[in-house]
Amino acid sequence: MKRPMKIFLGILGVATLVGICFGCLAIYAKKEINKPRFEMPEAVEIKAKSPLPETKEEAFDYVYKLFSSCLSSDDIELSEHTYINLTNGERASELSDEDNSVLSRVLEQAQGKLTGLYEPTENVLVSNLKKIPSIGFNKADVENFTAEKDVTNENGETVDDGYYYITLTVKPDSVDAGNMLDSEIEKSVLKELEPMLKVSSHDAVLDSFTASFKIKYSDDSLEYVELKQNLTVKASVDFTDGYKSVSDKTSKFEIPVEKKICIDFFHYGLNFSERQIAVQKGDTAALPLDVRVNSETIKENYSLSFKISDDKILSIDADGVMEAVGSSEKPVTVTAVLDYDGHTYTDELTVYVTELEVKTDEP
Repeated sequence: MKRPMKIFLGILGVATLVGICFGCLAIYAKKEINKPRFEMPEAVEIKAKSPLPETKEEAFDYVYKLFSSCLSSDDIELSEHTYINLTNGERASELSDEDNSVLSRVLEQAQGKLTGLYEPTENVLVSNLKKIPSIGFNKADVENFTAEKDVTNENGETVDDGYYYITLTVKPDSVDAGNMLDSEIEKSVLKELEPMLKVSSHDAVLDSFTASFKIKYSDDSLEYVELKQNLTVKASVDFTDGYKSVSDKTSKFEIPVEKKICIDFFHYGLNFSERQIAVQKGDTAALPLDVRVNSETIKENYSLSFKISDDKILSIDADGVMEAVGSSEKPVTVTAVLDYDGHTYTDELTVYVTELEVKTDEP
């Protein structure tokens, strides 16, 4: 057989093989597209336990009630951290360039030390707190407020679905700015500064005060509080010998100070991260369950159990791993029960068990 004919037959054979492959692939794809799949019913909207506040008075009453409730609870842990920022914003001063440079170094060094002087609280049961936190203002002090549900980011995507975000703006003149900085901490700061400068007089003016609250609206659980105070500190200082510039006179300056108190509430209990899921008969999967107990607690100190509305369809082991042993047109209700530290917590999950292929977002 001549060489050109062999090449032609070879190409023809390859083309035929490729054609058969594409034909099989097309048949498979058509079957996959037409294969019956389970469609998840529309999700049930989570109802809020309390309506979103419409006035500043309602907003204050709502958050204050939740805040007070958290501080009187015996199954909530609290974490509190204070942050001080001395280097944000423009400062006004009568300082020379040399003294201004020294002051910048002083503020950078002082910022970390100042924040460290506020002792943090890490995951302490509120009933064991040595010092009870306060929001620091009354209803009459609230100037304005914002209240939003399901805040979206710049891309229009929902962030933290299921939360209220409430911010109260407090009248600056209703708060004594002189008490904004703890006296003992103030003494410690001045002592830290002594090697570089001596503060002969100082005063603080509160420019703004906001209190922000993050609340899970399905059960009115307060999860986060941020108290932010912006002050202008006015001071007269004399630089020490090692830091003096050309001028020996007392210098005056104003610096913006941001003080932020962040309080996290950790609620004991449990909850399903999804309200409903679908599984195929024969599947094994972990329940989307979040159990919240003290981090040092061992399994022997709490009891976790599950109630199943139809145990012929689902079985669940002690670790929360479920197996779909049957199928049903009706959904199965799974109730998780946590007994911990004298409290009983429950939450429910709807599970659809089907023999059809479960549709997912995965390719």
